[in-house]
Amino acid sequence: MGFTDGVRHTGINILDEKTKLLPIYFHSVGHFPRHGHTLRPEGFGQHQMAVCVSGGGVFSVDGKEFDIKTGDAFYFSPKTAHEYYPITRDWTLLWVIFDGQNAYDTAKYFEMGEYSVWHVEEEERKRLEVIYEHLYDTYTNSYEYDFSLTMDILEILSIVSKCSRVKSKYHNEEGDNKKGSFTPVIDFIKKNYTTGLMLDDLVKKSKLSKNHFTRLFKKEYGVTPMVYLNRYRISVAKFLLTTTIETVDQIARRIGFNDTSYFCSVFRKFEGCSPIQYRDKHKGDNLA
Repeated sequence: MGFTDGVRHTGINILDEKTKLLPIYFHSVGHFPRHGHTLRPEGFGQHQMAVCVSGGGVFSVDGKEFDIKTGDAFYFSPKTAHEYYPITRDWTLLWVIFDGQNAYDTAKYFEMGEYSVWHVEEEERKRLEVIYEHLYDTYTNSYEYDFSLTMDILEILSIVSKCSRVKSKYHNEEGDNKKGSFTPVIDFIKKNYTTGLMLDDLVKKSKLSKNHFTRLFKKEYGVTPMVYLNRYRISVAKFLLTTTIETVDQIARRIGFNDTSYFCSVFRKFEGCSPIQYRDKHKGDNLA
């Protein structure tokens, strides 16, 4: 099975104190088809770079939101609060985690900031996939740290940093809302998805007529407002299914479904399986 066939990720089994003395070192790598919801209000412990190889999702950081679709890559530094989640069923990410005494300086050298988003053209993306596979193969077949892993990290950063940067779709550079922005609606969904939100609630927040709002929202996101709401709820459910022992009924109520049967029906529509089947198949998927 190739690296990009199915769920693949490394464990942390060769990271010793000597390795941690390196200016920058490889930590772990993975490939997750149909990636779930990742929410880290306190940030993450290491540097992470992810590349989208199919589908679409959203990367939310520093009050901004970025569409992440095929060919887009995003990075965030340690302790940077962030969230990313799918808006299509087939959202698939390659990710790599790295750290080191000079990891911050290295990221600064490549002008990556606390976070960055780029679009990677097909030729460069194919090269990245080769490097990711080399990372996985080298790491899983080594009994001690191989310095080529560090060189792979540097090559990844070099390739991606030369790509065109992607601006937030829903905010301008100063962070002010663009005309017609749906940022207030999306923020409202994220804060209130656990309640019984209705279309009229979202329309009211948009300050547009119902028909106009629905048409513009679908043009912007590719789905209706209520489908977006349920997709967000299901992405949270997937996260909870793989990171908690809560029952399906508890999760359904927690994310705004009063009827567990209806929740299961919506979940199956989006994911092609029941919540229990998803939990059994994807335990441990939210390592990155």
